[in-house]
Amino acid sequence: MSKQQYLQEMEAFSQKYRYDMDYLREFLQGSPEGFEKFRNFQPLSMHREFLPIDVFWVSKIAAMQVADCGMCLQLNVRMALESGVEPHLVKACIQGGSGLPENLQDIFDFATAVASYKTIDPVLNERIGAQLDNRQRIELGVSVATASVFPTIKRAMGYTQSCSLVEIEFKQ
Repeated sequence: MSKQQYLQEMEAFSQKYRYDMDYLREFLQGSPEGFEKFRNFQPLSMHREFLPIDVFWVSKIAAMQVADCGMCLQLNVRMALESGVEPHLVKACIQGGSGLPENLQDIFDFATAVASYKTIDPVLNERIGAQLDNRQRIELGVSVATASVFPTIKRAMGYTQSCSLVEIEFKQ
């Protein structure tokens, strides 16, 4: 892809999700080779083959809250809603997981602990083991691990923003 095509793709994404892509434009301008490698990473952050959609997004939003409370979190909320996750589930995630069904509360708590590098409660680990098979646990790990990449790059580049209220809506 040419630089111009990347910029057009970024603009379309920015418009669709109301997301500031300035940090990625700067990344592309400053390090085209690095940007290309980053672009090849991006599909991994959205990989979902075996996890149910609600489990994927609950884990992603939980991990994103550990890493970011601004625009990256808002973007993930919009993407979760776009993918069909019920707004009340997304809202419950934003409120710390309270109000989630028990199975998703476990996912939320587990993803938060993993993203925070905390010791996993053995009882919670056992409940997650009963809920997810090994392939799903791998995907959950990828979901959690990749959530921090985007806000970390933004923070390192000086694109930090103060925390903001997250809207539970998405209109295309």
